[in-house]
Amino acid sequence: MKKQLLRFLPLIILLVGASGFMGLVSSGRAPERRVLPDLGPLVETLAAPTQTLQIIVEAQGSVRPADEIDLVPQVSGVVVWKAPQLEAGGFFNRGDVLIRIDPRDFELAMTSAEASVVRARYQLDLAREEAAVASQEWEMVRRIDTLPSDLVLRLPQVRAAEADLLAAEAGLAEASLRLERTQIIAPFDGRVRDTTLDVGQYVVANQPQSRVYSIERAEIVVAVRHQDMTWLEIPRQLPDLPMASLSAVETTVDITGSMATGEGPQLSATLATAPKARVHGEFAGRRHAWEGFVTRAASELDARSRMLRLVVEVDEPYATGADNKSPLLVGMFVDVEILGQSVDDVRVLPRIALHEGDIVWVMDRDGILHMRRARVVHIRDETLLVRLDMADDERIIVSQLSGATDGMKVRAQDREPQS
Repeated sequence: MKKQLLRFLPLIILLVGASGFMGLVSSGRAPERRVLPDLGPLVETLAAPTQTLQIIVEAQGSVRPADEIDLVPQVSGVVVWKAPQLEAGGFFNRGDVLIRIDPRDFELAMTSAEASVVRARYQLDLAREEAAVASQEWEMVRRIDTLPSDLVLRLPQVRAAEADLLAAEAGLAEASLRLERTQIIAPFDGRVRDTTLDVGQYVVANQPQSRVYSIERAEIVVAVRHQDMTWLEIPRQLPDLPMASLSAVETTVDITGSMATGEGPQLSATLATAPKARVHGEFAGRRHAWEGFVTRAASELDARSRMLRLVVEVDEPYATGADNKSPLLVGMFVDVEILGQSVDDVRVLPRIALHEGDIVWVMDRDGILHMRRARVVHIRDETLLVRLDMADDERIIVSQLSGATDGMKVRAQDREPQS
């Protein structure tokens, strides 16, 4: 009996479960249906208030010396002395004597020229005295209404003696100049790039022996898009002085770029015309900054890149200060920020907020998406400046949506405003 009961036990369990389920179904009520409101997709938004900002044009370039020359002796001879700093990498100051060439031959030529001057003066004095004697003799023997000739009065001899004196004095000046040229004097504060000079070496006139460059100014040549020139006013010419001395020079630049110099408040106009620049570079594991000016532009666009080259000058690149303990070395690769004009009523947006056709998605206070056209003022890295009509309570949508349409419902997730 137990065996037969165990055989039908599964079937009994299934029948009991089925009957219980049917009873629950027949006695229960249908679940209520709820209609959820369409809140739209979740999007990331940010506030974009209008601002007044200064346009910054970014570029990169390498540092080069503003002035670089060859040291060329103007006389031949043996080098008898060389400045210790006249080695590759050495520094020197304006007016320092860098080399001396054996001056003995030139001192002898100087003595000979001085003697020639003394001799020429003696001949001139003698000719003048002889001319005076000839004039007195003529006064004693002259006839009425007759005039003596220049030859009788020995005037040609006087003029010849004067010419000889001028030639002797010129020879003395030349000998003195050649003696001065036995020394090569530094024309600026600078640094030695390379040199082949040494004591005892015979140098030939007009043959380069060393190459040096100025450390009073440094230049960075950068390429900028021609569209960015809208925000920059480049002067045609600045005063030929170090920038630290510009405060003592008054210069004006008119609308056409022509320049006039004088005294007064015109200097501020010149400095305002020359855009300021910030130079950033890394050296010895630290990032440093220098201040400079854009001094000039290239004469033409680059044929390949269609960009314009600007020259940024930094005054005293080897000077150190509280915020800058490193020199702006020649050859250093740097980032340059050129400060342009200021613009009003612009909004700062990330580039992902701008869609094809300069369309920006805007969400109003009711969560409705609107597609509006923006006018792009300037693009910088991953941000851009635009002019866009927006209400104060509207926000910019920066999320990417597939199938976005004007008037669709969206939900907002805030992001920090752009700076």
